Amino acid sequence: MIALDGPEDLTTATYRRIVHAREAVGMTDRALARVERSRRLFLKHLETGAICYGVNTGLGALAGRDLDDEESQLLPRHVLLGRAGAVGAPFPAVVSRGAMLIKLAQFLTGSSAVSAELCRFIADRLNDGFTPLIPSEGHGMAGEIIPLCHLAQTFIGEGYLLDENGGRMPAADWLRDHRVTPYAPQSKEGLSLINGVAAAPAVAFEAVARLKDTLSLATLAAAATAEGLGASVEAFSADVARLRPDPGMREVAAMLRRLVSGSTITRGTRQPAVSIRVAPHVHGALHAAIGRLEQAVIAEWSAIGDNPVFIPDEASPAFGRLLHSGNFHCAELTQQVEAAALAIAQLALLSERRLHRLLDDRFSGLAPQLARRPGLDAGLVILHKAVLGLTAKVRSLSVPPSLQHGETSFGQEDAMTMIFPALDRLAEIDRLARLVATYELYAALAAIDQRRQTPGTAIQAVLDRARKEIPAHAGDRSYGPDVERLALMIETGQLPLPVIE
Repeated sequence: MIALDGPEDLTTATYRRIVHAREAVGMTDRALARVERSRRLFLKHLETGAICYGVNTGLGALAGRDLDDEESQLLPRHVLLGRAGAVGAPFPAVVSRGAMLIKLAQFLTGSSAVSAELCRFIADRLNDGFTPLIPSEGHGMAGEIIPLCHLAQTFIGEGYLLDENGGRMPAADWLRDHRVTPYAPQSKEGLSLINGVAAAPAVAFEAVARLKDTLSLATLAAAATAEGLGASVEAFSADVARLRPDPGMREVAAMLRRLVSGSTITRGTRQPAVSIRVAPHVHGALHAAIGRLEQAVIAEWSAIGDNPVFIPDEASPAFGRLLHSGNFHCAELTQQVEAAALAIAQLALLSERRLHRLLDDRFSGLAPQLARRPGLDAGLVILHKAVLGLTAKVRSLSVPPSLQHGETSFGQEDAMTMIFPALDRLAEIDRLARLVATYELYAALAAIDQRRQTPGTAIQAVLDRARKEIPAHAGDRSYGPDVERLALMIETGQLPLPVIE
């Protein structure tokens, strides 16, 4: 069992062990004591007659309305009913589990003033495989009240869960079948469950892993294109990389050198097209963007975004202070998501240019369009035409969603990050970029076949593996099924991709 003391214990490795590998999670005695102390002092603070947003007042634009005792008792459950407004396909199970884990770790700081009982309930449900269904569409709001409401309402027997097959089942049925008493949220707990940021970093964490794979694929495709063109690779040299203090560029250049190592291909003496020479720079920029995004994810799951937070103080007559803030506004994470989207869009556009160079006999010295019988055969030009449709979509996604926010709740909530639309955009550009790089790799392998020389050892291994499933290009045929087969081999790990640290 992995015992958490607080958010600082959530490393990427620990996160994967709990969320992906489903190792059991628990809490240290110190963490539970901290939570219990904060909760005890918070309740004493309320007994002094303190006004607390979302405890004895309304929410949002209705924050100015005080609630009587009966309404205050109803509110913790009530807030989990009226804010689950999302629709569409559910987020993956790892996102729901990740969001639960992040909320648990944040609660262990004591700043939310929730009970130890709630913390135990969340930990137990993580260990039970309890997976709330969070719809993926309709998340325009300050903070994360919509996705977190979908998540947290399952604790009280409302909403839906994902079953083991990815289908939906009522949360109430699961709780009944597993003889688990629905949780009864107490003062402030309903608000704390839907406050802050937890689902977005869980989505972004999965995006980081995906982006790393796309970078590896595109870098393999770039190296294979250099081999297919018989292009000079001196732009990848350590001497060139040393002249630019850019860690991402240097890492990608080193990987490109490793990929072409062992090659006996005769190379041109003239400098190749810019799209070949700047591959380390453009791919390196994505490498750097991924690193910054990963750091922003870690920072976000360590942040306490509850509003208000409680600062316990036993020496104070009020037993502590309530502080209102905007810590639920994940501006940095959103900016890094947007930066990664721009970086991977640049990657896709560069891949398209390299593909075009592969088909041009002026650059390759091979048959025009890599046609086996030029004139009778059109060759692989149709691949480039297909890719232009994909890159048009990439360009259509160029406007950052974070600039599209509005205001709601009669102006009380007048700034939003639009993190979920930004994450959607990133995922779509990533999907398109992977397809573009797959097309490029397909054409590059065909060019290497035509060149009849031995490429780098790593690229030869990729070529040999691909040819077991996809015959060499010998004349015009339907290429769509070939490209889809290559994409499936990449997706399922059948094709060895380089690992870029």
